[in-house]
Amino acid sequence: EAMVSSYRPHFGEEASLVGRHGSGTIFFTNCNLRCLFCQNYSISQLGEGQKVSKEELADMMLSLQAKGCHNINLVSPTHVVPQILEALELAVESGLHLPLVYNSGGYDSVETLRILDGIVDIYM
Repeated sequence: EAMVSSYRPHFGEEASLVGRHGSGTIFFTNCNLRCLFCQNYSISQLGEGQKVSKEELADMMLSLQAKGCHNINLVSPTHVVPQILEALELAVESGLHLPLVYNSGGYDSVETLRILDGIVDIYM
């Protein structure tokens, strides 16, 4: 199971992602980098959040789409890619059609990036 700190329309991202209705941001708990200066330290290192099933994660994505968000923005997703892929399959089957933003620290393995090729629309 993945751990999610929060999910919501987010307006603090780059203007091209936010639009009028926000970026549908899902903040995953924990991070593979462990930066001491992280702006989301309590999320990335202290484990704030709750475990979610693939069904719950898919429902979060669909909820953000229903709120009019312009994309699904996965923040700190590196360590939960398998869970994300399982949830995406369910969400797409249920009508998810938004662009997918992979918002990571940039230290993803080549293997992970190959798996995501053709799935992710925007890398940050």
